[in-house]
Parts: sequence; structure tokens; C-alpha cells
Amino acid sequence: MLDEQVVTAVATGNLKAISEQPALLSNLAYNNAVASNNLGQQNAVANQQAGNEMGLSLVANATNTISNLGPLASRSAVDVLTNNELAQTIADLKSAVQAFDPSNASGGVLKVGPFTLSLDGQGRLVIVPTRREDFEFVIPGGFTREQVEVRSDPNVGIRIRVRETR
Repeated sequence: MLDEQVVTAVATGNLKAISEQPALLSNLAYNNAVASNNLGQQNAVANQQAGNEMGLSLVANATNTISNLGPLASRSAVDVLTNNELAQTIADLKSAVQAFDPSNASGGVLKVGPFTLSLDGQGRLVIVPTRREDFEFVIPGGFTREQVEVRSDPNVGIRIRVRETR
């Protein structure tokens, strides 16, 4: 048979091992919790840093876009911001200027209703009625008698000059 001291030593060792097991398992669980928490914080910091870098890139790109507008981008911005009213006005003005261009196929003549409009050599608007009937011209705005000069010349026709007073 075994010596009683050996049996007592083995029993004491087993008792010690069994009694330390919950503490050992608790330490392992705590170690796992600390490691998981650490990884979670590292991921949170990495995600925040990536978001900050993306935000910085977006702000830089937006600033570059605003400060370096090309003609097409600025025209597009005006169209969007003004609901295309300004774009329509510019298109109308451009077509009117092209109508008076002597290199144009129509020879710088614009037909409007019973009138033919053209520019003379001095850049004045010449209106020629295509039919002989009564007609009236309206120039919008508020003018005084001193601002408007009307002359009748049998060789040329009627000249109307409107002056701006300050």
C-alpha cells in the first residue's frame, strides 16, 4: 500500500488545483474581456480616423470645385440657381445678336411681323415696314419730352432718338 504522506500530498495537491480552478477561469475570462474591449476601441478609433480623412477629402474637393469653376460648371450653376430664366434671356439675346450678324445667312436682317429690322453702318436700328398701313412703335420705359427727339427727313425717313438724362 501507499504511504500515508504520499496520499495526503496528492490529496492536498488535488484540493489546491480544484480550489484554484475558478480563479484561473475567471482570470481567463477577464483577459478575454479586456482583449475584446481593446480591439473594439482600436476599431472605433480606426473608423473615426477613416471618417475624418473622408470628411477632409470631401471638404477639399468641394472647395476646389467652388474656387475653380469652369465656364460649363458656372453656366450650369446659374441655370440651376435661377430656374433657367437667365439662361433663356441669354439665349434670346444671343439669337437676336446673331440675327443682326451680316455674316449670317439672312444678311443681318430680321423679319418681325410686318417689319424688317437691320443695323446700318453706324450701328443704328433701321425698321422698314413691309406693308403700307398705320403702325405704332412702343419703347417701354418712362421718358420725358426732353429725352425724346423725333425728326422727319424726306430723304431718310423718321429718326427717333432717346437720350438718357442723369
